[in-house]
This record gives sequence, structure tokens and C-alpha cells, in this order.
Amino acid sequence: MKVGLLKWEVLKHLKGGLGKPMFLLGFYRGSQACLSTMPFDEYKEKNEIEDDNFIDDKKELEPQGVDPIKGWGFRGVHKAIICGKIGQAPVQKILRNGKTVTIFTVGTGGMYDQRITGAEHLPRPAQWHRIAVHNEWLGAYSVQQLEKNSAVFIEGDIETRVYNDSITGQVKNIPEICVRHDGKVRLIKSGDNAASMSLKGLG
Repeated sequence: MKVGLLKWEVLKHLKGGLGKPMFLLGFYRGSQACLSTMPFDEYKEKNEIEDDNFIDDKKELEPQGVDPIKGWGFRGVHKAIICGKIGQAPVQKILRNGKTVTIFTVGTGGMYDQRITGAEHLPRPAQWHRIAVHNEWLGAYSVQQLEKNSAVFIEGDIETRVYNDSITGQVKNIPEICVRHDGKVRLIKSGDNAASMSLKGLG
């Protein structure tokens, strides 16, 4: 008897609640808040552009300072400034998104072989840095102005590119100095003081 009475009260309550227009109005207002004002075609095109640029074109990062309080999650500073001699002459490659990246190498000092004893007076081997210029204007400048053994000044970000080898399938890591919109590439001409340096004297 009690169960039947309780069941009747519940059905009566639900029937009365569904008949109130305020419930439907509230639901309509709630669904309105979830709608987007951006047209679907524009949203789709925007997402395709972002996906296309995800691998080959990195969004520019704002300048960052070192703050130990932020812990390991903080990206820190990964800038590089080098001055050396061109090894591999600049070559340009076209990425899948149609943009161009310019690749070349720069040799500097900093290579120390501790396996060789008594090498204080021997010429030190060069340390080679792979340069990837993503700025198209600086890339064109590099191709036109830089050649093998040219003295050059580079400022960019230290990055590591990870990819799978297309032949062996192995994972490879390539450290690079990436020059983007905030980077610098400058040919050191014969009139500059640093133009007379050699790979032997860079250490």
C-alpha cells in the first residue's frame, strides 16, 4: 500500500514538472550558452590550417626568464649565439606545408678530446652545429650571402628534432639551432675584426 502511494506521488510530481514551461525555457537558455558564433566552414578551415602547421611551423614563443619556483614544468631559456665558419653551404628544403627551411652547418671551437694526452698545443678540432633557418627572408639571405668557409654570426633557439628514420624506422634525435622571426643571421665581412678567425683559433 505504501509502495503504491509513493509511486503515485512520484508520477504526479513528474507529470506536473514536465508541464511547466519554465523548465523548457531554462533548457533552451542553457543550450544557447553552448552555441558557437563561428560558422562551421570557418571553424573547419581554421582547424585545417593549425593541423597543417603543427609539425613544420612552430608558434613563436614569448621571451621567458628563469624562475626556479615554477619547477620542471617551466621551459626556461634555450637561446644560442655562435660565431664561426660555414661548413656545409646553405641548402633549402620545402616542407609539406609549402614553407621553406634553409639548412647549413657552422664550425666553432669547444671540442675537447680528453682521450688525447698532452694535446694542449695541438690544433683543436671544430665543433659542428646544424643551423635550421625557418625565417624565409633570412633563409634567402643565407643562400645568397653565405658560402663554405664564410664567417657568420648566428642567434637562434636550441631545439632537438625527433623523427623516425624512413628506411630503418629507428627513432633519431637531431639537435639544431633554429633561427625564426626573432633570430639573426649575419655575414661577417672582411672589414670586421672577427673575419680573420680560423677554425683552429676558435677554441
